[in-house]
Amino acid sequence: MIFHNVLFRNSFSVGVFLVGVSMQDTGRISSQKIGLWCNWIFVALTIVGWLGVAHFYAPAPGDLGLGGTKVWFSETHRWGTLIGCTLFYIGAGFLTPGSIQFGIMLAKVEGRRPLFSYTTAVSGVFISLIVFFNCCAWIVAAYRPETGADVIQSWYDWAWMAFLLGWIYLAVEMVASGLVELQDHRPNPMIPRWLTGLTFAGAASLFFAAGPAFFKSGPFAYHGLLAFYLPVFVWGAYLTLTTWYMFKELEREAAGVSAADRAPVG
Repeated sequence: MIFHNVLFRNSFSVGVFLVGVSMQDTGRISSQKIGLWCNWIFVALTIVGWLGVAHFYAPAPGDLGLGGTKVWFSETHRWGTLIGCTLFYIGAGFLTPGSIQFGIMLAKVEGRRPLFSYTTAVSGVFISLIVFFNCCAWIVAAYRPETGADVIQSWYDWAWMAFLLGWIYLAVEMVASGLVELQDHRPNPMIPRWLTGLTFAGAASLFFAAGPAFFKSGPFAYHGLLAFYLPVFVWGAYLTLTTWYMFKELEREAAGVSAADRAPVG
């Protein structure tokens, strides 16, 4: 009888411990899902606020001239810039936990001393700060309608240079994440190989964003096809698709935790 009582108490204690561990695992998975959702919130606020309300789906061209740029920010799209860029920098705040979650997900694959996983996370945080300061500059350009055209143009140019020349951080992030993804040799890897290949190709294409330092018109200007639209598309696709597959990975982890909950304790 004493033996059975001891065995029962020990089995009960083990069961309570396993349930507690399982609840902790479930909580960690839930918080990680929130981190990934932050990336989608950032993408949504970027589309609605920056591209939509602020009218940056067709920004003021780099060769518009002083007078035209002043009219753009002081009259035509002043309030759109103020409101849209406000939404954009709020979105940048969400990109910070989203980028850190990228690093956490990749570190599960990379293992100990996850250099490239940390690089992915830190680069994403840098990009979040770049977006924030760019929004500040665009808002400054629209802040005082009485400001001289040369001052508005200077702030506008600075914002674009800081934004697009920051392509190097996005390229480093994408290459670092791709290198970790190649280390995932499971039959069902977290990120499919076709997406990893596109990630490397997209990172290489970002070099076109260096063009605005040398061109004011054409595809390499900061309103051009190759320097602006292509990098923004690559960035959005990388964030959206990578987040999607990482979310599916968390769902597989959650399913594993649920299976452990249902397993008998013997």
